[in-house]
Amino acid sequence: MPRFSAFVLFALAALATVTACSSDGPPAAAVSNPSTTVAFNEISAAGHEWLELYNTGSSDFDLGNYAIADTDKATGEPRTTKAMKFPTGTKLPKGGFVLVLLGKNNSTPGPYSADACLPGVAIGCFYALFSVSQTRGEAIHLLAPDNTSVLNVIYPANLDFEAGAELSACRVPDGTGEFTTCTQTPGAANVTP
Repeated sequence: MPRFSAFVLFALAALATVTACSSDGPPAAAVSNPSTTVAFNEISAAGHEWLELYNTGSSDFDLGNYAIADTDKATGEPRTTKAMKFPTGTKLPKGGFVLVLLGKNNSTPGPYSADACLPGVAIGCFYALFSVSQTRGEAIHLLAPDNTSVLNVIYPANLDFEAGAELSACRVPDGTGEFTTCTQTPGAANVTP
């Protein structure tokens, strides 16, 4: 009988462990992967400096607590000390754009209404402290809430154009392809000149 009692206790303990580890609730919701749904879509590093994110995914992407950063010249890593963190609740709509103005010293990220952004652009924006070098081919990073780089792009230094030329580096079609020279279209579909 003691063997049978030991077996019953062992079986009950095993059953309790399995029950504690199982879940009767619904499976956890899938988390979107920004490296497959978010793209650095257009960048202007001459004149007004700005960048645009584009959502290639099939649903809105929650950018809350994600950040954008340039690269630390000494380490080659994302410079998290000057990263622009998106506020909680920031959404990048499916097929939509988010505009970030660069080189905005002593400012908070925003969001800002269209009248505080670029002239003639109908969407609002965010402000980032860092700038992007037109000549150096600098990397820009999208950082997850834990500051790991989940997406990066190198501003193409070989696309050389003068400030005020109203040209940018962009992807055509939006969100895919290599960077090329485009007519500036912040917050709208990209267009080649």
